[in-house]
Amino acid sequence: MNDLIVLINSLNRDEVAAFIAFAKAKNQRTDVKNIKLFQFLQQGARRDLDIKIYGKPNKNALHALKHRLKENLVDFTASRAFSGESQEDMQLFKEVLAARIFLEQEQFSLGFKTLIKATQRAKSLELYAILQEIYHTHMQYAHLDPKTTVEEIIGAYQENERHYLQESRMVMGYATVQEALKSHPPNVYQVIKNQLDVFEISIDHHLSFKSLYQLMNLACEAATLKSDYAGVSILMNHIYNLVENKKHLADKHLFYHLEILYLMAGTCFRNKDFTRSQELVEELQLEMQKQKGSFKKQFIERQHLLNAWNHNYTGAPEKALEEIQRIKSPSLSTQLAEITFYFQQEDFSSARKHMKKWQHSDQFYEKKEGMLWVVQKNILEILIYIEVQQPDLVETRIKSFKKRFNKRLVELKEHRVIAFMKLLEVYYSAPQHVVEDHFHKKVERAFEWKTAAREDIFVMSFYAYLKAKMETKSIYQATLELVNPGCTEHL
Repeated sequence: MNDLIVLINSLNRDEVAAFIAFAKAKNQRTDVKNIKLFQFLQQGARRDLDIKIYGKPNKNALHALKHRLKENLVDFTASRAFSGESQEDMQLFKEVLAARIFLEQEQFSLGFKTLIKATQRAKSLELYAILQEIYHTHMQYAHLDPKTTVEEIIGAYQENERHYLQESRMVMGYATVQEALKSHPPNVYQVIKNQLDVFEISIDHHLSFKSLYQLMNLACEAATLKSDYAGVSILMNHIYNLVENKKHLADKHLFYHLEILYLMAGTCFRNKDFTRSQELVEELQLEMQKQKGSFKKQFIERQHLLNAWNHNYTGAPEKALEEIQRIKSPSLSTQLAEITFYFQQEDFSSARKHMKKWQHSDQFYEKKEGMLWVVQKNILEILIYIEVQQPDLVETRIKSFKKRFNKRLVELKEHRVIAFMKLLEVYYSAPQHVVEDHFHKKVERAFEWKTAAREDIFVMSFYAYLKAKMETKSIYQATLELVNPGCTEHL
């Protein structure tokens, strides 16, 4: 049932109409119960569906109907893909098949012309798998082609095979690194480097949009685990430059291009390059409209969230909240961002109200969002309880945090989180001393400081809370002074 609802929710308005037409054409009888079920589920109905459709309880028939509807939706999705994004691929497959038939029928001139046309098109689109089929066919008949030699075809085949194998190695490398990242290794950059070496992956212009996206995604995941987006900025810019040089292929690989724009915009934001981040978000928004907005649903929340983050750290917190609140069904990450905005504006009652909506255990949220998200959520929760003056909850949460996370944070070498929590305990136990010189010195000794340019924006945001208390400033002012000093003059 959940898979069925996910499939239905993934359709935009045009696709809903197209699916109903598709289902009507496929129905062999005038029976339209599958369409009725589709419409009920799309409208949010979940209870008594068998009674609504059959006029009486009939769970078995409803189960079979759900199965047929799911199969129809899968067929529809595949058909749309073949008729849309993969149209050029399918045309090339047809040309290769036609060329084989011509050659088998000894229509050699037409056969070779068709193969050459397909070769040129496949090369321009970097479709290495299809090129393998083309060269394989050409080699079989190369001795009959007066315009080329067997050696030339073999050479072209071998060159393409290198690119094809590099793509295949990239898939294997990506899979092994993703598996390794599940355990949050402390030497995450070394893990990625080792796997790239094992599979002999070169980061160059021969990589496809998909492979370049996979490399970017690995870099961003590593940066997230280490709170070190500055450490991957050179690699990210190198990959992005390769993408820019392939921009003539972007529409063909629209999904991966959108992913790349999102990852690059997020990296710029985390490195506090707000201008470039916003430019990339605006480009993302424009690209989302292409192909009749077929990927808009998948990216719209991420676009709003990046807009909100950029507004928040460039002195426009009201716009940040407005942007967040435009999202109809916000994810957990978006909800955490909204709570953060309320907290930074010292609207602690709203922050607490939203936080209380989360009723599941930390184990549940860790499975969905990962450990670092849960750590951020717990720290923010403790800060909120400090501000709303609930000492019992503060002490309970701090004790629980240390028990659950300290050992794992040490293993991950996240010593700054542990140091922050210790300072927070000191401040909470004796807040009157926070403005004194000895507390300031304690803070200076507690952290292994990076330069402002290299420090991660979210790490700085947590430290800004202590800075605000030490300098008797608002949380938001202290945050901007650390993250984006040029904005403070407008406060």
